[in-house]
Amino acid sequence: MATDSNNRIWAWDIVKLIVVGSVMFFGSMLFNYGFTEEGTREMIRWSARISVVLFSLAFAASGIHRLVQNSLTFWILMNRKYLGISFAIIHLEHLFFLGILQYNFYPVFEKAKTISLIGGGLAYLFLMLMLLTSFESFSKFLSKRQWKLLHTIGGYWILYIFLRSYWKRALSEYEYYPLAILLVLVIIVRLLPKKKIKEPT
Repeated sequence: MATDSNNRIWAWDIVKLIVVGSVMFFGSMLFNYGFTEEGTREMIRWSARISVVLFSLAFAASGIHRLVQNSLTFWILMNRKYLGISFAIIHLEHLFFLGILQYNFYPVFEKAKTISLIGGGLAYLFLMLMLLTSFESFSKFLSKRQWKLLHTIGGYWILYIFLRSYWKRALSEYEYYPLAILLVLVIIVRLLPKKKIKEPT
């Protein structure tokens, strides 16, 4: 695996592991359920859950390391770009599964409220812009301030969409509590007072 001298940066190996793992995971679901509405809905649910966890790690990486400075949190901080890219890919898989549901089993987009479609569509727009500007060939067109503004606003909008969805579900389905609480913790960690981050020894 690609690492730095301290074996802390996995870089693209993270993306490869997560993407290959997701293909195997969702492939096993397809094998177990067959090409059915139930199986498609399961893939939608799990791709969303995995996305939330990856997003939370990437978006809260700095705050996590400010709160607890050790080798694990430093690893998360150093690899947040690749965790973020992995999140984007898994969430695009989520959109793909929604498309399968729409065109083969249930008109999910037609049944959704217009405000939900607009909010979700804007989240995906931010996701694509943030994904593209994670690469130097695109980020070179933005100043450092513009890049930071895009990723901050986009990150908070995606966080809002996730939080809105999971808190609503958690009111009636207890299984969504952990993810809803995780997203609240991301907000708290992001709002922690900033202080100088030291590399662990």
